[in-house]
Amino acid sequence: MRPYFSGNYKPMNRTSIPTLIGVFTSLLVIWALHTFIIVDDCLDHGGSFQYDSGKCLLENAQFYESNLANIAIFLYFIIGFIVSLLVSFFIRKVFKIKQ
Repeated sequence: MRPYFSGNYKPMNRTSIPTLIGVFTSLLVIWALHTFIIVDDCLDHGGSFQYDSGKCLLENAQFYESNLANIAIFLYFIIGFIVSLLVSFFIRKVFKIKQ
């Protein structure tokens, strides 16, 4: 039986590195945006955000559950896609990497 990568394995070439950097950058942007949206929504409803538990505690000692889940998922997808493409494009332009 042949090993899975016998002879056909190619190391990552230079053209895939900008895409990889773009994906990681978009993940960081989505994480920061998610934190901002959740905390802002909590404060808008008069609560205080508990960073250690990641929950919103309202003034009456109840936890607040946000209704932004469906909108946020769509927003994260669009923003992640755009950020990934833009970062990849600019890295290719700056370092003159051909596709």
